[in-house]
Amino acid sequence: MFDSTLALMTTGYAWLPDSRRRTGGKPVRTRLLGKDTVALHGPEAVRFFYDERHIHRHGALPTPVLDTLFGRGAVHTLDGPEHRTRKGLFMALLKDRGGLHSLAEHLNAQWERARDRWAHRDQIVLFEESGLLLTRAICDWSGLPLDDRAAEETARDLIAMVDGFASAGPRHLRARRARSRQEARIAERVEAVRRGTRTAPDGSVLKAVAAHRDADGNPLDPHTAAVEVLNVIRPTVAVTWFLTFAAHALHRWPEHRKLLADGDGPYARAFAHEVRRFYPFAPFVGGLAVTDLHWDGEDIPAGTMVLLDLYGQNHDPQLWPEPYTFDPTRFLGREPDRDILVPQGGGDPAADHRCPGEDVTLTVLETLAPRLAALRYDVPDQDLRIPLGRMPTAPRSGFIMTSAR
Repeated sequence: MFDSTLALMTTGYAWLPDSRRRTGGKPVRTRLLGKDTVALHGPEAVRFFYDERHIHRHGALPTPVLDTLFGRGAVHTLDGPEHRTRKGLFMALLKDRGGLHSLAEHLNAQWERARDRWAHRDQIVLFEESGLLLTRAICDWSGLPLDDRAAEETARDLIAMVDGFASAGPRHLRARRARSRQEARIAERVEAVRRGTRTAPDGSVLKAVAAHRDADGNPLDPHTAAVEVLNVIRPTVAVTWFLTFAAHALHRWPEHRKLLADGDGPYARAFAHEVRRFYPFAPFVGGLAVTDLHWDGEDIPAGTMVLLDLYGQNHDPQLWPEPYTFDPTRFLGREPDRDILVPQGGGDPAADHRCPGEDVTLTVLETLAPRLAALRYDVPDQDLRIPLGRMPTAPRSGFIMTSAR
């Protein structure tokens, strides 16, 4: 069996959907990084994949991904009671409506600050500006306020962690160095809070993580605590990609601008869902078979790497009529089924490995996409192509705006 690692790295998001088409829609068997791998697709596969009797995460994430995107010892690497206890920390922080309302206030404040700054500049690159705006907002909300210089440095590091996790060479090295810097900085802050030499606001991410005790009753060591603080901050800043995609959508299909700018709340949520469905973000998620399994006519031996197709499912014509048409109205008046819309994974966020930060992603997009729609600006000639061979991808130009006002 051929190893598909090189094909994945060169074709990116198209690799798994193309492979699936060649199998006639059956599970894809291959090897990745020298390991036997099978890739599944569809809502029933989502439910199969997120059943802990079938798939576990411990040992599944490659070292390059841990050392850039998630961090060693992260909640993503745990299973069973250890996972549920650690996941409870994130659920309490990221599903609270009051906390999300407070985050929206931080986002609005940072948007106003950014808009005032943009008015005095000939042009801005929205991708870069969004990363800085989101870094300031989420760090303030998390109990880690930053001065201007630290905010710029932190934003670069957080973007680098996401940008380099699925690459080799300089991007990957930048991501590893960025994570090391930020883990060290936050670990020092956690230790200071525990010693009482620094304070953290009640209800903040910093205070909650510093006080958290795992299933064994012990507090997190400073490094792991820093990893988990970053696992709130880093995914929020990763919404930079979605916010840039939102601008891309408004430019290509300006008919959506007025409904957003007029403050139509249900439309803003529908628009946010469609941005997450339509544009490429995570290609798939992976885990290891706990025991010998059988799925869709295929035997899956214990220890096999199992991938769950995300990008392909979000563009499956059997699930989404005209899947390559950008149409927020498909979500008006209804929330999507959790196992059908899977831009950040599927399953139950309380019990499974589904990302608990989806509500944060939606809060960011529901708050800032209408403000983006109401902003007046020009879009000069630039390269707005979105290369599927690059993971993660974004408009090549970063979305340049002039005369923002």
